[in-house]
Amino acid sequence: MGSLEALRFNKFEVHSNEGMGSVDLRSGTPRIEYRESVFVPYVTITCAIVDTGNSFAANDGSGSAISLLEAIKCQGTEKVLFNIEDGKGNKIDFSKDIDLRVSNTSHIVQSFKSASFILTMVSKEAFDNTLLENRVRRRFDAKISEIARTILTQDLKTEKNLDIDETSNDLHQFGRDMYPFEMLLDIQKLAIPNIADAKGKMAGYLFWQTSNGFHFKSLDKLFDKTGKTIKRYIENKKVDSEIPFGFDDKILHSRINRTTNALSQFESGVFGTVLEVFDEVEKTYTKKAPFIASGEGNGIIAGKSLPTVNSEYRDKATVRIVAQRVKGQTFSAGDSSKSQVDKTKKENLLVEEVLQQAQQNYRQKFNMSSEIIIPADFSLHAGDIVYCEFPELSTKSTLIGSPKDSGIYMIADLCHFGNSSTSFTGLHLVRDSYGVK
Repeated sequence: MGSLEALRFNKFEVHSNEGMGSVDLRSGTPRIEYRESVFVPYVTITCAIVDTGNSFAANDGSGSAISLLEAIKCQGTEKVLFNIEDGKGNKIDFSKDIDLRVSNTSHIVQSFKSASFILTMVSKEAFDNTLLENRVRRRFDAKISEIARTILTQDLKTEKNLDIDETSNDLHQFGRDMYPFEMLLDIQKLAIPNIADAKGKMAGYLFWQTSNGFHFKSLDKLFDKTGKTIKRYIENKKVDSEIPFGFDDKILHSRINRTTNALSQFESGVFGTVLEVFDEVEKTYTKKAPFIASGEGNGIIAGKSLPTVNSEYRDKATVRIVAQRVKGQTFSAGDSSKSQVDKTKKENLLVEEVLQQAQQNYRQKFNMSSEIIIPADFSLHAGDIVYCEFPELSTKSTLIGSPKDSGIYMIADLCHFGNSSTSFTGLHLVRDSYGVK
């Protein structure tokens, strides 16, 4: 199997908020967990620390040393410089002043000779997001992708790298004093990628952060394999150390969730919805034809086939969505009075192109899930796609890859774990359909 090497700590410093200097924690960290998720707009690092009281020089002239919690205290918001490396040379680098802050210190256990505690760190932007001065108050008249970029750079004021898929649809909206993360998570549901024929088929983005920066990405384009390097992992239960040709590493452990809650999906309108729209300007109320999810899904699918619904329920809607047309907001600063009047009847957002399809798309793309553990690989990030080959459960004399469970998956959640002797990566993988495409 792949090598389970100990992590290399290149840098791990906590800096005092009170001008007391910094403490190097590399030698006192027996365990670390680093987490990314496509559902969370900041990264989290949790470390178990053992302090024997010699972390910091005492300032009483005794020539002795005191513990980290006695000196720097770790009350929260302290700057952290952090850089770790896996056995393959891949790094997670948060060694800039703008990267990490202490979130909390917990589970403190102190004895006569040592103290142990859990130190949790988060991206600096997690704190910046809460500041009143960073609330989103401006008016936006632009493509949703440009709005996302503006919020991140001008409201949140991040200096991190931005990975943003261009959108095809515009939005005219005030910030309404929202938190930056709050508004980004709000507009992600309205975004349509700038792809031919995407309108009405591919609505829905995800917003999250990795060690590479912030991502505002089309849900459908995340599953597109074009131009991507896709790592391949295999679970074959062999005890030898050889990795089969064509694969990057072995799957050490897996758990595949084959449970599909059909009733819950019907209750949430995954397979069919009806849209009823009220137009306040025209004073009309329109009921649209049912929007039914096709057998090919709403866009690019990872596998070959979606769950098949009993014929008696096909082409039938289960949820009613009532929406109001958004008009009268499309004029921009500098428009003349006549231009503003002319734009009164222009729609800000075509609800038919977004609401129903986005609801189905989010639920569909996370229809199936697997959890795997592999040797630590810091080159992987939340939002990446990987290929996994799982063994077929059968009585065949020659085991082959499962044609149902194997295939392309997206990393929804990721955890790198390491201690003084070993390291591995845990992945929560999702996709929308069965089979190898």
